Amino acid sequence: MSIFIFSCSHKLEKDFIKKKMKSYGKAETESKIVVKKDVIQSNDESIQLYEGDQKSLQEKIQKLSEKQQDLARR
Repeated sequence: MSIFIFSCSHKLEKDFIKKKMKSYGKAETESKIVVKKDVIQSNDESIQLYEGDQKSLQEKIQKLSEKQQDLARR
């Protein structure tokens, strides 16, 4: 009977450890997903800043071109 109790106890402990490992793996995966989402968001913000700078520079080029044309007409 003591072997049976030990066997059941050992199986319960094994099951408990398996559940904990699964839980740990899930938490680790979720953590990696959060980090990747942060990186993507940061990249998106950088792209938006770049696009804003690009648009601003294009507007400045347009204004300079218009000024140059005005000076050429005079």
